[in-house]
Amino acid sequence: MTPHTNILRKLVRDGWATFESSSPDATEFTLSALGPVIQKTLIAPRPNARAALATDLEMQLHTDHPRARWIGWHCVSQSSEGGVSLLKDARLALWTLPASTRAALAEVTMGSHQVFPRDLERWPVVRNDLGVKDWIFFTPWFRREGADEHLDAFVAALDQVETERVVLEPGQVLLIDNSRMLHGRTAIGGDKGRLLIRHWVGHPKDNFDREGGR
Repeated sequence: MTPHTNILRKLVRDGWATFESSSPDATEFTLSALGPVIQKTLIAPRPNARAALATDLEMQLHTDHPRARWIGWHCVSQSSEGGVSLLKDARLALWTLPASTRAALAEVTMGSHQVFPRDLERWPVVRNDLGVKDWIFFTPWFRREGADEHLDAFVAALDQVETERVVLEPGQVLLIDNSRMLHGRTAIGGDKGRLLIRHWVGHPKDNFDREGGR
């Protein structure tokens, strides 16, 4: 069984996996087996930063851009305190809800930053897309409590799902299924020396050309 096979099996089973990597280039090579790497971003904390990627404050659980099928973070260095990655399987929450609520969530939309050509401004919380059933998109900073009963029910169900905690060490990669897993992290303290390289990996069937990207 190849390392790629082991990673993929855990990704399908659990929604996330970690693996060792000799370099950022080796990480990109491994991730490209899943689909095209559509964006690479250096993530490091800055004092008093307003941008979510650069803040040293705790980051809420969320999904990333709805066209990133998978996300991989290559750890270059870790902070001496904090910076623990937090993961939650949102589909486990979704599947506890009544069928009527799940159907309603396909009509509820949340805002998204427009990154790629012809990106939508809003995406459904739950959609079936590119052969992926129950692709979840959740951005809590665009949510107003009480604005939608179905979304409130989903958030309440999320609170009942266990949160996984992962401490990345240099040379390790955290890979998640962005259609399923929410991610965040604890506040970054100590020497604040945390540096990650984030890779967004697109679905192989998304050609990033057509209207709405599909």
